[in-house]
Amino acid sequence: MRMRRFLWSAGLLAVVGLGTGCAHDEATQARIRGEKVGEAFAQKVRFADQLSLLNQEQIVLGHIALKQSNDPEVRRFAQELIRDHQRNQDDLETLAESKTMSLAMVDLSTQELGTGGAGAEGIKRGVEKGDEKYNKKYDEQVMEFIEKRNALAGLSGREFDRAFLAEVKRGQEWGEKLVDEGLDDFRDDTTLAVFLGRTAPVIDSHQHQVETLKGFIGD
Repeated sequence: MRMRRFLWSAGLLAVVGLGTGCAHDEATQARIRGEKVGEAFAQKVRFADQLSLLNQEQIVLGHIALKQSNDPEVRRFAQELIRDHQRNQDDLETLAESKTMSLAMVDLSTQELGTGGAGAEGIKRGVEKGDEKYNKKYDEQVMEFIEKRNALAGLSGREFDRAFLAEVKRGQEWGEKLVDEGLDDFRDDTTLAVFLGRTAPVIDSHQHQVETLKGFIGD
């Protein structure tokens, strides 16, 4: 499976002060600076990819619950899950676009993946460093979710409700960890920090609702 790769723009290249006709030493330093910028950019893109995957998983889970569950409270929660994570995804895509990042998009409901100068060379190397390893991890995450999605689709009644809530809980706990990591790793990125600050209470609310619903339907 493949995913869309990163974008690097003229704005990113400008960060490292690129120029033509550099002397050898200057070109070497430009490549080093460019690679560091590229690595940092790639790290941020991959982090955003993980947030996007979380949103997409939770949206699919919500839609499955609307089809499979007969419990009105579970269905209400599923609608809220879809709404909140779609809103978060829209905000994330806007943020990514503002930073010239291209998110990996996955159609989890159908098992399909959506698809100059020495400094520029350094940025490209930095962006691509670790690409293969990350792609493998991402593909494994997608396949793991698809397996769980298929298992959920075969359940009904209380058995489905319990399995659905357990999977949502897992996702929200992952989301909480991502937010905490993002606030620590990207504390200097004000716009990303603001976005994560808005995301945190949504995830916290979902976690509390899962526990409440588990109490209603029983373990």
